[in-house]
Amino acid sequence: MARTKHRSTALARWTPPRAAKPIVIRTTKVVKAKKHRRGHRHGGGGLVGGLMNKGRIGIVAGAFAVGVLEKQNIMQQLPALPFIGRTGTIGVAAYLLSGGGRNRLADEICTAAFALAAHELATTGTVVGADGSPDVGYVAGW
Repeated sequence: MARTKHRSTALARWTPPRAAKPIVIRTTKVVKAKKHRRGHRHGGGGLVGGLMNKGRIGIVAGAFAVGVLEKQNIMQQLPALPFIGRTGTIGVAAYLLSGGGRNRLADEICTAAFALAAHELATTGTVVGADGSPDVGYVAGW
């Protein structure tokens, strides 16, 4: 007897075609990066903030310190260098103590002392302690 070929319908079952799903394209929300302004500084108060900034306040504090030294007669005890006087000598000493500008307070005292010495030289023609009198106390060698 010969074998007969059977086809099974259980394995290949017919199903109707499915409806195609719509294609949805979703975009993510674009967040713009903040723009950083370079070179813009705000003093925090307009005219007053620019007028009273950190550098100027430091120089004012340095001038105050030089004024206190003058008022308490501490400057009379200090030796004075010729031409720059006692006020200029305080400026030189403060510069040497500042380490070339690394100590901010000493650097600001130096700037204020030189500014005061230059102002006094321009207005009166002399600087305190540069008059050449014996009580000036010049440093040896000058």
